[in-house]
Amino acid sequence: MSKSPYVFDADSASFQAMVLDGSHRVPVLVDFWAEWCGPCRTLAPILEKLADEFQGRFLVVKVDTDREQEVASQFGIRSLPTVKLFKDGVVVDEFMGVQPESRVRALLERFVSRESEDARAKAQSLRENGQLTEARSLLEKTHADDPGNQHVIPDLANVLIDLGELNQAKKFLDSAPDSVKSDDDVRAAIVRLEFAEVSESSPPTDELIQAIEKEPRDCESRYRLGTLHVGRGEYEAALEQFIEILRIDRAFRDDAGRQGLLSVFEMLGNDHPLVAHYRTRMSSLLY
Repeated sequence: MSKSPYVFDADSASFQAMVLDGSHRVPVLVDFWAEWCGPCRTLAPILEKLADEFQGRFLVVKVDTDREQEVASQFGIRSLPTVKLFKDGVVVDEFMGVQPESRVRALLERFVSRESEDARAKAQSLRENGQLTEARSLLEKTHADDPGNQHVIPDLANVLIDLGELNQAKKFLDSAPDSVKSDDDVRAAIVRLEFAEVSESSPPTDELIQAIEKEPRDCESRYRLGTLHVGRGEYEAALEQFIEILRIDRAFRDDAGRQGLLSVFEMLGNDHPLVAHYRTRMSSLLY
């Protein structure tokens, strides 16, 4: 029997009230299981952990299919474990077999309301309006209140970078759980920080442009100009500088031209049109 206040057992008599009616208040994740089912025992603590983390924003209801064969038959249960998510009285998603925590979390986040998501949206609006201090305060509170919402990590890191607090951003990203450091948004924030650290010690843009006009093969000025463009979100201009470095001197800063291109690709994601265009140009120079 679970010790979680958000995990319950249901039988045929209570299923209507606990699941079908209850899911009009909060989503209900129904775990169809059996005592003899090894994978069921593996999945159970994952569901309980998430239920405790979400603190009542969804409930787990367990149905023992050996004892409640009528309920299992009603929902076409053929293999165990089978998990169905109910919302407003109907099944909105489901999976069979043991799934990793990340997979179950992703399913829940599509249907479970989360106060921290509203806070993230408000912080993004503040950031877009230049209210960076207010955005930072809101995200710091949100992270403290809901540390399980991993999306807050890159949000706060990016605001710290915007504020020029690079050491604080680095400490914050370094302290993030290893399990999230490979997430696309977190990786993008890490790459942005690396560029910002170079930009911090760079001359003004005008000086770098003048240096390049005077000496077009000045890869150091091109590299620093590229990092400044990244910091301002001028990705195409940054990519132009990095592609030129690759063309001029492959050995510069241990292949910094190619590495700069790859880092911006990682920030933008493979589906971005600039990535396809510049990846083709990069390949033509390399091969």
